[in-house]
Amino acid sequence: MEAVAVGCFLLQSLLFIPSLADHYPTDAKFVKLCVDLHNKHRSAVNPGASNMLFMSWDAGLAKTARAWSKTCRFEKNTYLLSKGQGHPYFETIGENIYVVSGRLSIIYALQAWNSEGMHYNLDTNTCARNYNCSHYTQLVWGDTYKLGCAANICHKEIKGSEIKRGVIFVCNYSPSGNIKGAAPYLKGAPCTSCGSDFCRSKLCSDPDREKIEQYANWHPDFGSASILSNCLLKLLPIIVIYFLME
Repeated sequence: MEAVAVGCFLLQSLLFIPSLADHYPTDAKFVKLCVDLHNKHRSAVNPGASNMLFMSWDAGLAKTARAWSKTCRFEKNTYLLSKGQGHPYFETIGENIYVVSGRLSIIYALQAWNSEGMHYNLDTNTCARNYNCSHYTQLVWGDTYKLGCAANICHKEIKGSEIKRGVIFVCNYSPSGNIKGAAPYLKGAPCTSCGSDFCRSKLCSDPDREKIEQYANWHPDFGSASILSNCLLKLLPIIVIYFLME
């Protein structure tokens, strides 16, 4: 029993090693920049959009983005496909991810996503061969009106990327874009399909829709980027058996 107790104490101590990912602060400046840049690109689509909704911040989506960025994975978050796993309220959630070595520029990240638009044809709803346009189409998806973003420094590895040490920037959206067979927005004069919304910088705006909810009880957790912790989890049975045999 004494050996088991010692073994459990050792494992507990080891598993409290800090994560290898460091948070970027999601402060007011960060939030404003993310929202402003998204709406800037949405209002500048060519051809113009008649139904493009104004995007506003959602703290729940930001928490989801934070949780996924902590895993340091340049991969789709499959949890978003399961109801209740990606958000306490929204049922469909979109995602854009950007990685960079060195310092993160949110301006450059949004420019990278938006630049995919040069390969996209709205009339045929197609992307040029051998190109990816999905970041752009989510960015300018007309019916999407909420976003939340977060960034983390990954010290050891960004899985799915050639970049080993760098920053991962994640934005989540709702309602989700990139619906199969649908175009991202309706072509036409700005705000002509806004209904009862008022026109704000060529975007359909509704103050009630743009209210910010905090979701105080929403704490998603998709795991840690700690390589050591992952190894310990795999070695856990072996370590326990070792101490039992002592």
